[in-house]
Amino acid sequence: MVKRKGFPQVSTAAVGYHKGIEVFSKKMGMGGRAEVYNAEMVGLMLGAKLAANFVRNHPEITNLYYFVDNSVAAGAIFDPKPQPGQLYAAKFHQRMAKFLDNNTTCMIEINWCPSHCKIQGNDREDELVKEATQMAWNVPIGTSRAFALR
Repeated sequence: MVKRKGFPQVSTAAVGYHKGIEVFSKKMGMGGRAEVYNAEMVGLMLGAKLAANFVRNHPEITNLYYFVDNSVAAGAIFDPKPQPGQLYAAKFHQRMAKFLDNNTTCMIEINWCPSHCKIQGNDREDELVKEATQMAWNVPIGTSRAFALR
């Protein structure tokens, strides 16, 4: 998170690896209309979309592993009750349910990983997030509920 004109500029990113090689990445600016928690949830939603698209072209892949450095977001992605980031969690569920329906031999696992501990994918994602703070808001959903409450 970077502050510009007194407001925090939030951003998110997702990066994917297959056999140790980066195979996709995307970063998004969320501007000052979102909270860091929203960025974590958007990152999971974005990762779900990118991973499903990648696996569609690589049927030999049978397991998807998500690593997120925010344990609250990792737990909340499966919680359907109203909460901040609920829309992003619902989109994640829709994408993953469709993916699993079309790939009945696949498995999905979400894991917590420590941040800033020289973990390749996490460090790369942090790098993309920092770059994205300079980007204009380009998330498909408007102002977050958490921001509106603030």
